[in-house]
Amino acid sequence: MGYSTILDIIGAFVIGGILLLTLFRVNDTTVQNYFYYNSDFILQRDLVDIIMIVEGDLRRIGYCADPDNLALPNRTILFADSNAISFVTDLHRAGKLDTVEYRTGTPDDLSGTPNPRDIPLYRIINNANAERSITGVVTEFRLVYFDALGDSISLPISSPGEIQTMELSIKVENASAYNQNYSNAYWRQVRLASKNLKSR
Repeated sequence: MGYSTILDIIGAFVIGGILLLTLFRVNDTTVQNYFYYNSDFILQRDLVDIIMIVEGDLRRIGYCADPDNLALPNRTILFADSNAISFVTDLHRAGKLDTVEYRTGTPDDLSGTPNPRDIPLYRIINNANAERSITGVVTEFRLVYFDALGDSISLPISSPGEIQTMELSIKVENASAYNQNYSNAYWRQVRLASKNLKSR
């Protein structure tokens, strides 16, 4: 009778341990799925917000509400690089040209995010203070430029006036990781063009 009781107790501990481990695993999976789905929703929303601003500005390169103040077609893009672009446009439809610059910073510019790949995306209007011009936090902001024949223009670009279309890629990652995994969202516009770039 004593051995039977000890075996029953050991069996109960083993079965209880297995049930407890299963419960912990189910709980961990539930938390992980909630984290990923919730962070994916936030990432998609943040990415859409950034895209709407950037794509909206790039499509209006060279635009001006006052035709007398239009920039020469080959002077609408002032500077172009793989992760930066500067151009003129009438942001407020006031008939006056503004200078808009998009460029990325470095991970050191962001001290408030634990993701080591996060970098700020700056949208600097009329040479404003860059620290106040952060449009969003990204891990990739890449531009590829094409001429009128659709051929890619190699960097560095010495004549921005040759640019007819561009490819824009943006990637964002979650600021915090779950088990060292950062969820991410990626967007690419293959042939982005302003109407004013086409009229050359």
